[in-house]
Amino acid sequence: MIKLPSIFRIFHILLLTMSVQSTNSFTTNGNGDLASSKQNQNISNAELNTSTVTTMSSRSTGVNMSLSAGSSSSSSDGVGVGDGETKTKAETEGDQLLIKAQAGKIEELKNREAALSRLLSAVRKEKMSALRSRPLTIGVVGFGRFGQFISETFAKHGRVVATSRSDYTDIASDLGVTYVPLSDPDAFLDNQLDVIVLATSIVSFESTVQNMVEPLKRYIAKQKRGNRRGPLIVDVLSVKEYPRQILLDLLPEECDIMCAHPMFGPDSGKNGWYNLNFVYERTRMDGVVLDQTAADNEESFVEEGTHQIHSVHENSEAHIEAKDRMERFLSIWEEEGCNMVPLSCAAH
Repeated sequence: MIKLPSIFRIFHILLLTMSVQSTNSFTTNGNGDLASSKQNQNISNAELNTSTVTTMSSRSTGVNMSLSAGSSSSSSDGVGVGDGETKTKAETEGDQLLIKAQAGKIEELKNREAALSRLLSAVRKEKMSALRSRPLTIGVVGFGRFGQFISETFAKHGRVVATSRSDYTDIASDLGVTYVPLSDPDAFLDNQLDVIVLATSIVSFESTVQNMVEPLKRYIAKQKRGNRRGPLIVDVLSVKEYPRQILLDLLPEECDIMCAHPMFGPDSGKNGWYNLNFVYERTRMDGVVLDQTAADNEESFVEEGTHQIHSVHENSEAHIEAKDRMERFLSIWEEEGCNMVPLSCAAH
């Protein structure tokens, strides 16, 4: 017969089993609750930190906004100018408007000045064109072989009046040239000569110039006061410093001077002047001896010694007419095909 446990024993076992399960369950739940509590605490701490940062950020933003607002308020109320003084916004805007108005006025004046300058330049160019449309009257002193040679070509470009010791009336007539005896220099000059070319020998050069001085002074004196100008005097000797000095020393100041050297003659130039060299120096214009080291400029020239820059338009019409007369005379050689060689007498 099998012995069965007593009911009390079975009940006791059941109680022990339930107790063990309950303890395991409590332990598991307790650990879980503890971890959960710690997580909750961490979350709370994180939330606290976030809240603190947010609060600090808000405060910082508030301070910045406050400073910005203060700055804005300061800008709106006035502009600091030092020593506690301020300008109101209206005063500042008024100053700015005044500056703009002044700048606009200056710009307007500059534009008007530029327009007047362009107009003056156009008038000057028109005047130069009108002057160049008038052919030169060229006098030739010394009507020997070389004088006849250049006069024949000059006659194609303007009126030519020749003078010499001998009577060359017939030869001159054949070349289309007016002839006046050298014994009557006043009659020679009365032809309203623009240019006089001294085509004499080096031996008679100085005496020829000396004999021309007094007639030139009489001719200049007959002109209207304020418009007294002599002709352009040109020498064509092969040496240059010697005739240059004689012309500067003897001629009246009203006479302009050019020293030139056509490097050809009746033989080498018998078939024309094309590709032949013509050397020249603009020596004096309207009483101003030119600095030969200065660069050539159509609108101005530099005075020798003082280095003063003169405009061709300054003070009187003499500068512009002197410049134009020289250029028109040079243009004859240029149009005949010469190689134009500007060169100082000192460097010749």
